Amino acid sequence: MSGSPIVAVVGSTGYVGKMLMPAFLEGLKDGKLKEVRVLTAEAKLNSQQVQSYVASGAKAFTVDYSDISTVTAALKGVDAVVSTLGSGEGIEKVKTTLLDALVATKVKLYFPSEFGTNHYKYPNYDHPAFEGKRKHFLKAKELGLNPIRMLTGCIMEFTFGKWFGFDCISGVWTVVGNAADIPCAITAERDLGRFTLEAVLLAHSDITKCPDALEVYSDMKTLREYAKALDKVSERDTKIVQVQFDEFKTQYEGTQDFLKLIMVLFAEGAFDYSKATGNRLLNPNESLWKLKRFEEFAKETGGTPRSFK
Repeated sequence: MSGSPIVAVVGSTGYVGKMLMPAFLEGLKDGKLKEVRVLTAEAKLNSQQVQSYVASGAKAFTVDYSDISTVTAALKGVDAVVSTLGSGEGIEKVKTTLLDALVATKVKLYFPSEFGTNHYKYPNYDHPAFEGKRKHFLKAKELGLNPIRMLTGCIMEFTFGKWFGFDCISGVWTVVGNAADIPCAITAERDLGRFTLEAVLLAHSDITKCPDALEVYSDMKTLREYAKALDKVSERDTKIVQVQFDEFKTQYEGTQDFLKLIMVLFAEGAFDYSKATGNRLLNPNESLWKLKRFEEFAKETGGTPRSFK
């Protein structure tokens, strides 16, 4: 395709959406993007967040997912749609309406809401969160769309908390099996938007050069190395406690606790992106921008991450 693309973002005021928007707005300012649209519910149209996007050059479109005509109107002329829709009651119906609108408006590129581990490599781990994404991706393919998945490993600013066993306050980390010594890819919030923007530009220029799954990351160390990087700043000595893999996996299977599933996947090597090609495709040798390394995050947090933003 020729020219700069028009991009629409679904879920721009959510956790991931707010990570993406700075890069898209910068792309708009630089002329890499022709137009950036944010699709929003009427109740959020005048919110400070949406209005800040408008002030930076984005166009806001009010949509009601119970009325597909409002969605198709917002997507008319759009080249790529980036969705950051989360989970919750009624979300599957919303995602179905979005797919129907994409087909109706002949949008060429679709980035469904992934932004996490490459769970497609682990189909035996059933969980509603993963299963919903898999079915949605396959449905998009069946409808003739070009869905592209951004698989970002863990989010740097979110990962290192008690919810995944990393109690940085007490200095005790609980890991499953040999997870402490397996590479784990993490992506910084500020890099996630840049990666997604470059994926949009690459796919828009030549879809044949852009695979439908892009594994990207800002840094990749073992969990033990992450702990040491934090300890270097905090002058603490993190204790790593191992729990038996089979026993913990059985606990997960009995509860379907998503946080436990992620801890199991650390041990399975699901976040080892050693063979990933996404960085080379989208930011070869960091020629477009310098990635945020974990050491920078460690300094920002004083070596003691406490919570996600």
